[in-house]
Amino acid sequence: MKKAFVFAVIALGAALGAAAQPQLSDQQLLGAMDFQRFGGYFNPGVSSTTFTSEIVAQRPDGVKQAVVQVSFKFFQETGDFIARIDYLTPEELSGDVFLVTGEEVFFWNPDLIEPLKVNGRFEVFGDATVAEVVGIQFSGDYTITGRAQVTLDGAPAIELSLTATRASVAFPKAVVVAPLETLRPATLKLFDESGDLLHDNTFESYAQTEDGRPYFDRQLLDNRIVPVNQTLLTITNIENKELPDALFDVTKLGQ
Repeated sequence: MKKAFVFAVIALGAALGAAAQPQLSDQQLLGAMDFQRFGGYFNPGVSSTTFTSEIVAQRPDGVKQAVVQVSFKFFQETGDFIARIDYLTPEELSGDVFLVTGEEVFFWNPDLIEPLKVNGRFEVFGDATVAEVVGIQFSGDYTITGRAQVTLDGAPAIELSLTATRASVAFPKAVVVAPLETLRPATLKLFDESGDLLHDNTFESYAQTEDGRPYFDRQLLDNRIVPVNQTLLTITNIENKELPDALFDVTKLGQ
């Protein structure tokens, strides 16, 4: 996600609040849903964030588990947004580090002399779509092409049909459902251009920071492209704080 754009979404979401949603424009409505998912992950006054993610992955060859530390930083001078993933467990992956810089991914562990550039995208136990799905932004990347009033757990909710604004968006079509009271997305279905279901996602729970910024802290991703491919992410220990530049410098990995 583009850092400057996210900051704008957070400012908009904090200013509008869910109570004003009947008067929201389409893009404001999408921005409010982005804010509900990501508000806690970004603080406009701090350039970096770190949090812990517990991963339980159901794959065709069995269940896999890991705990990773995810950190990211926005470099205002260059406009770069760099993410770092440190594997804490299991033991055989502990010490593995990935740096994601734009379109490039670098890998390092203590057995290597120098970092390796990875061909392709960052994968979570073989699934490269996890990071794409988790990082989806609605405002700017999608337009609303349909609305419906529905019920969710007995309460009024809104269902939005979305179409991507450009060909580079990973998933051309989407359907998101959220309670009218909070606008916190509860389910998100992602489709290809022909309407075939690619991903079926559930936001199982939300939390908020001490200053009241919301964020999803538990998401179940069901990859319908590959049979028996589900990933459950549980987020803990979010900290918006300044992190050293060296943590995001590929030339300093392992030092």
